[in-house]
Amino acid sequence: MSTATITVQQRSSGLRNAVESEWTKLWTVRSSWLNIVAAVALTGLLAMQFGFSTAYENTHLAPGELAGKSAVGGVAVSAMTIAQVVVAAFAMLLVTSEYATGSIRSTLQWTPVRRNVVLAKAIVLTPVLFAYGLLLGVIAAVTGGLTMGEWADWDLATLVIDLLSVAAYLTLAGLFTTGIAFLIRSTAGTLTAAFLLLIVIPMMMSQSSMRALVWLAALLPGGAGQNYLAGSTDPLSPTASFVVLALWAGGALFAATMVLQRRDA
Repeated sequence: MSTATITVQQRSSGLRNAVESEWTKLWTVRSSWLNIVAAVALTGLLAMQFGFSTAYENTHLAPGELAGKSAVGGVAVSAMTIAQVVVAAFAMLLVTSEYATGSIRSTLQWTPVRRNVVLAKAIVLTPVLFAYGLLLGVIAAVTGGLTMGEWADWDLATLVIDLLSVAAYLTLAGLFTTGIAFLIRSTAGTLTAAFLLLIVIPMMMSQSSMRALVWLAALLPGGAGQNYLAGSTDPLSPTASFVVLALWAGGALFAATMVLQRRDA
């Protein structure tokens, strides 16, 4: 008498496999590489403009004004005010592209524990966004510094601090965008919301003469990020601004997890 043995291969729904899947998806789509190329080109052009402007202003001073050198890391900070939208789009596409193509249903079938879907994307994006931010920061600093010429301040310690700050900011801004991408689900809607919350609304409010609006701007993700990058102490310190931005990123991912668990794909 023989005994038949049936081996059932279980589909793994573990976090590790989910992370490996998200990593593969991120680097096997053309949009990720196109985004990086666009961000590098945009950052380089912005840095060149800033560098040339600094050199021009220092050689065409009004009577009584003194020329001074500018830290090359400051170019990276300035360039990220605009280039951050492209980085936010990079983070957003990992979510919205799945909703656009309907592949989110396959993702949820292979990863039934839905919180792992959000967590896996965040785990993959965190180091990638940090490295992405460092790359763009270096490009901006070098390009801007070369175009500034003799007016560039290449102090290494200041440069390292500026580059790490840019990378940290872009990481949190990207994770925030990933969270709201799960809530909005469409590419256009998510990009619009990120553009408004990271750039437009905080910029408008921070220039107001009303103190309440200045405070409100500092409490928004974009306003907190700009205060952190600029090292401003008004109305919040850089450390407090970083904490506010981190809370926005964590809150967006938490909300994404709650929504994904309660609604259909």
